[in-house]
Amino acid sequence: MKGERLTNEERVALANRVTWLSVWVNVALTAAKLAAGVVGRSAAMVADAAHSASDFATDFAVLVGMRLAGRPQDGDHPYGHGKYETLAAAVVGIALCAVGLAIAFHGAHALWRALAWGEPPARPGMVALWAGAVSIAVKEWLYQATVRVARRTGNDALLANAWHHRSDALSSIATTAGAGAGALFGGKWSALDPLAATAVGLVLLKIAWDIVRDALDKLAEQGMTPAENARILELVHAVPGLSEPHHLRSRRVGSVAVIEMHFRVDPAMTVREGHAIASGVERALRAEFGPDAIVTIHVEPWKERSEA
Repeated sequence: MKGERLTNEERVALANRVTWLSVWVNVALTAAKLAAGVVGRSAAMVADAAHSASDFATDFAVLVGMRLAGRPQDGDHPYGHGKYETLAAAVVGIALCAVGLAIAFHGAHALWRALAWGEPPARPGMVALWAGAVSIAVKEWLYQATVRVARRTGNDALLANAWHHRSDALSSIATTAGAGAGALFGGKWSALDPLAATAVGLVLLKIAWDIVRDALDKLAEQGMTPAENARILELVHAVPGLSEPHHLRSRRVGSVAVIEMHFRVDPAMTVREGHAIASGVERALRAEFGPDAIVTIHVEPWKERSEA
């Protein structure tokens, strides 16, 4: 990982700030889209309002997760509380999955009634079109603001919430297209409104699955990426006085990197000299992966030819 390295306290403060911004934006958007959907007789816009309401709910899941993850290491949690952050990301994904299922079901049901039973949906009003256009702009802006902080802090829960915002923007594009076609042309074109709602639900399910799968992988102790492991070895090889780094194991607890490895040194070295090399490795890894990285080093002597 490259870029600015933040302490856990700084990460939590930044994440809380952008998430509270998201809370107030989602409250306003939910109310506006629900009113536009009811007044404009748009099923897709009401579905979009439900999506914004789910954003509001997952904002609080992120806030709670960050509050728990921000606790320092203690006797019961020697690796810290970072997995609460990953758990919050899973909650966001599950909530998004539930919303996607509900939206897809109701949209498909309305579409079935229109096509099979000859009951076309009510023609949406123009207010639904304008509300959708505003939602696209606002939610894309909120996605950009959130994803910048998520990448800066390496926060899984915040990144999941950012994609929740992006999914709302994408759903608003489909909603606006469907509601707009129905509002402008009426008749059979009104069927595009529930069709758009169904498409929104399916897109949300795909995004939710990706979020939940990633969170579950990390909760199950998935290792760091091959690129990150290669970078670890590159940094270790740059420290003079050691050779044969091996038994590398790496993972993340929330956004905190946990790195364990062995390497060999000259058996004639003093304990002080071997410790100095190990400390150099720790400094190099924390400079790259953050000051809160947990690095465990095991120092071994070089093998003599007769031992090989």
